[in-house]
Amino acid sequence: MTDAIGAGAVDRKPVGLSGRDHERQVLDGLLAGARESRGGAVVLIGEAGSGKTALLDRCAAAADGSRLLRCTGVQSEAALPYAGLHMLLRGALDRAGGLPERQLRALRGAVALDDVPAGDRFLVGAATLGLLDELSEERPVVVLVDDAQWLDLETVDALLFAARRLGRGRVAMVFAAHEDSVVFDAAPGLPVLHLGPLTDAEGAALLVGRAPDLRADVSSRILGLAQGNPLALVELAGALTKAQRDGSEPLDAREIAVLPASWRVRRIFDERIRALPAPTRLLLTVAAADDTGDVALVLAAGERVGAAAGDLGPAEAADLVRVSGRRIAFRHPLARAAAYQGAVLVERAAAHRALAEAAPAAGDMGRRAWHLAVATVGYDEEVAAELERSAEQFRSRGGRAAVAAAYRRAARLTEDQEARSLRLAAASAAAAEAGQVELAGALADEVGQVSSPLTLARLASVRAALEHGQGRAESARLLLVDAASDVTARHPATGAWLLFESAVMAWDAPDPAAAARDTRARTAGLDFGGDPVHRGAAGVLDTLVGDAAGGAAAVREFAAYVVETRKERSLAEQVRLHGWDMLLGEYRTVHDEAVALERECRAEGAVGVLPRVLLRLARLRLFLGRHRDAYTTAVEGLEIACDTGQRHLATMLSGVLVVLAALQGEEPGGPEGLAGADGPGGGDRPGGGRGTAGRDPYLGVAPIPIWLARAHGLLDLGLGRYDRALRRFAGLTGGPQRHLMVSVHSLPDQVEAAVRTDRAAEAGRAADRFTPWARATGTAWAGAVELRCRALLAADGAAAEELYERALAAHEGDGRPFEEARTRLLYGEWLRRAKRRAAAREELTTALASFERMPAAAWADRARTELRAAGASPAASATGTDLVGRLTAQELRVVRLAATGLSNRDIGARLFLSPRTVGYHLSNAYPKLGVASRAALGALDLG
Repeated sequence: MTDAIGAGAVDRKPVGLSGRDHERQVLDGLLAGARESRGGAVVLIGEAGSGKTALLDRCAAAADGSRLLRCTGVQSEAALPYAGLHMLLRGALDRAGGLPERQLRALRGAVALDDVPAGDRFLVGAATLGLLDELSEERPVVVLVDDAQWLDLETVDALLFAARRLGRGRVAMVFAAHEDSVVFDAAPGLPVLHLGPLTDAEGAALLVGRAPDLRADVSSRILGLAQGNPLALVELAGALTKAQRDGSEPLDAREIAVLPASWRVRRIFDERIRALPAPTRLLLTVAAADDTGDVALVLAAGERVGAAAGDLGPAEAADLVRVSGRRIAFRHPLARAAAYQGAVLVERAAAHRALAEAAPAAGDMGRRAWHLAVATVGYDEEVAAELERSAEQFRSRGGRAAVAAAYRRAARLTEDQEARSLRLAAASAAAAEAGQVELAGALADEVGQVSSPLTLARLASVRAALEHGQGRAESARLLLVDAASDVTARHPATGAWLLFESAVMAWDAPDPAAAARDTRARTAGLDFGGDPVHRGAAGVLDTLVGDAAGGAAAVREFAAYVVETRKERSLAEQVRLHGWDMLLGEYRTVHDEAVALERECRAEGAVGVLPRVLLRLARLRLFLGRHRDAYTTAVEGLEIACDTGQRHLATMLSGVLVVLAALQGEEPGGPEGLAGADGPGGGDRPGGGRGTAGRDPYLGVAPIPIWLARAHGLLDLGLGRYDRALRRFAGLTGGPQRHLMVSVHSLPDQVEAAVRTDRAAEAGRAADRFTPWARATGTAWAGAVELRCRALLAADGAAAEELYERALAAHEGDGRPFEEARTRLLYGEWLRRAKRRAAAREELTTALASFERMPAAAWADRARTELRAAGASPAASATGTDLVGRLTAQELRVVRLAATGLSNRDIGARLFLSPRTVGYHLSNAYPKLGVASRAALGALDLG
């Protein structure tokens, strides 16, 4: 996967550069920033020969005094997990001893090929960040990655995760990738520089520097042929004979007008390689098929195809490869491509087989299996079985994409149709887990008839996940229901899981109640053998169809079962099953369980699973009135969801943020006006005060419409725009955007807005819909809110007062301070209108204090206005004296952990930041909090 690592590993002198002034300026600034503890990364995108490698060479030359880590992707080895990271970091692992234990194990499992699991690939990314930070303690670190589009997916995920979180480290990272790269051309969170063609003036200047003896008309012809491609200019000029240089021999024979410039350069390399002796060409094919850059391995494999060490000399003399110490590197990626693609099939197969035979000495059986597979034509069960074994080895190292590739190739080598289908199914599932959506779908479509119920279930889950990811929850539900009907008789437990997944899809369907009714009807005759997962699914379906009483009991039983059997399940499965008692409004209980899951995710470094837990926690903290905590939790969740490519979770986390912004009195503006997040390395958004609206620095992630609509409705209600609020909530509770959780929470809001606009009948209908759910769940807060709704509707003054008083009594200790404060606000407004100003002031003062603590500025302003109307003179907003509110979300997370006595390294491990970045946030937080050191943090109220 790579061809060079370490400072000076291979002598790569930078060629002269002409033009690219902006790119050079950006890269110079990046390197200077690293020296000044302003870490950063940039992506260079361009066609082959556009100057990406030359710019990297220039960075390497300019990185004087820095530690240089460099690697180059190789297409033929892109399926080996962490191959790129292995080559990039293997020489630096001696400095990894200071990493947290789980990160160290993950990194060694990925890079050192130890017999330990690598774990979550994003944990490997966090460990990579930690190691780079360790290395930068001595001197700045410069990481250069060429042909990044050919890196294995696991390495890409790990490096991009680290690159987005460099923060205040002394690390600069530069990725160079082909213009066709999907991943790097839109790498969220990283600046991208597109290298277009040079201007004629820049091209002419380059030619003058490289070939000053060219006649003017010859130079003009070369400029036309090169089409602004710098490498084409250099190589086309270098390939000219003396007669062609002085114009006495025409250039027409060299012109291939229909080919792009990069292909013309490829032809030059092809011609140069064809001129070499046959053994040298074979040795070059072996070197091009290898990804290690290990001279000893290449020569050992070369002996097996009839080449000797001395045959490398002509290739060096032709400036195609360079050898330094134990490393061999091609002069340019196009030279490697010419050496590999220019060989015939039998030569490439022989090269891979020779490398497979030499690989055991290198101790990497996965690489051996892959070389054998590439060398094999037709069916070969022995090689297929070895590939299957290597797939499971890749799985233990966290290489989901590599697992998919290995199973896919194994299936191609398999003649037996049943075995082939099983391997394709395994490949499809692994591709889905790796986020390769299109590949997973294509592989699933290739699977033929299978008899195994487990395989049928796996395929249905994969296809359903793909449909759900495309926003087709109803289609996903039907796939799962059909699969449950097919497998339950033979495997009830598997059928129960499929039913549970279908209930999840019904939850997200356009009409959840109709979807749930259909699922119940289709699966009514199936016998799940009393499986607890089936009972949980049935409870969810009952709740969705409106049978709150029956559903509540089943969901509670299922929630208890999930907690009791926690130790029997993987962390990902626990997260998947947890939280359905949120349907019942059991927010404090669910919150405590979610906190335990969050701790476990952080302890295990389960970065990929963590955003889902943080989403749950953010929503719970919003419901529990802990708005500052909800904000910091949602911001971190959004950062990690974006870093890990989980866009669906990012949209839901953005939904929490827009609701919080609305409670602060800010207009939720969709994708252009989201409640923004600090970037992983900084930001200036307050941890809980005003100013939470802003564009997300990663993806511009738009929240899902129902949460955006709820945010608008709450803002309208808080600002007294009751007509607008009523339209919003009517759409949420009865329109196409209706959804159980949002609908239930919006019904009391609809009651209030309808009463304030004199639509008593509409308010009554909304209250009547809320009452059965509130009574079936039995939660204190729901009962209190139901009483508040009835108080709003009461025509008799005495009845209204009694209902308000009962509501406040029910609120006592119910864990929903926002709802309690709203009840007091409404009661205070009622008391003021009843001319009972002293009593009104008491309720409104309490409500105001509660809104300010959360904070919920829009509602605090409403309470303040009512207090003035009641004859009081409330103090101005206390925002300016709220020390914690001055902190960014990241600063608040850091200082809270620092206050518990954790070191910067431990804090960094928990938040997946470098210790240096943690120190930077602390140094910024101290003056805002009025303290001089972490020792004083323990005395502050950081709640």
